[in-house]
Amino acid sequence: MAQELKRGDTVLAVGATGSIGRLVVDELLVRGYTVRALVRDAARARATLPEAVDLVKGDLAAGAGLADAVAGVDGIVLTHGGDGRTVDYEGVRNLLEALGGSRPRIVLMTSMTTSRGSDAFGGVLHWKRRAERLVRAHGAEWTIVRPGWFDNEAPGDTGVVLEQGDATAFSEHRGVARTQIAATLVAALEQEAATRVTLELFAAPGDMPADWAAAFGRLDKDDIDANAGAHDAGIVLADEPAEVLADITRLRA
Repeated sequence: MAQELKRGDTVLAVGATGSIGRLVVDELLVRGYTVRALVRDAARARATLPEAVDLVKGDLAAGAGLADAVAGVDGIVLTHGGDGRTVDYEGVRNLLEALGGSRPRIVLMTSMTTSRGSDAFGGVLHWKRRAERLVRAHGAEWTIVRPGWFDNEAPGDTGVVLEQGDATAFSEHRGVARTQIAATLVAALEQEAATRVTLELFAAPGDMPADWAAAFGRLDKDDIDANAGAHDAGIVLADEPAEVLADITRLRA
């Protein structure tokens, strides 16, 4: 059974100064975690993040400072975003490699329709999907959250729905509040039922889950053989570029 994180455990926030990351940091602090943030500009981050947050200067894409950032952490929440390959994929690969034999809980935020990908915007969704595959291959317990359009929830949609199959198209404009995303990401750290699960997250009428274990427990576990989310119908693993397949193999070793 996967270890559930608890008050006092150390969680690394990657993307901590972003619009979702700042909310994740606040949620972690409220829940009593020791919070560490990977930042490129410590002065800027200190002006943005609470004093209680331990700052580690580094660069996800370049791989700088990552060994210090991950040392001794119990969990990692990644809410970073970038140009696709360099940050979204290579950055995740660099972080996983920096872990060495360590296996903290990992919660990765990507995007709706990630499993199917798109050539738009430099193919960023393809690279997010490939980053998901790296996380599943690494061996640490994971949760992957694919949110809908940020802050495009309808009036009264104060709850969330957790779905699988990645069937919602961008054109449907289904949204979710940033606060709802942050709450779900942190809740995933604390629930064994959330491990080895990939889900899409959208706002819905009602309240936020009072029982996160039940909410996550209704979901199916990821397809390990296909290295995909449960019910994904996107590009099969064998169709990925040779370099991605090599990275997956190396991380599994």
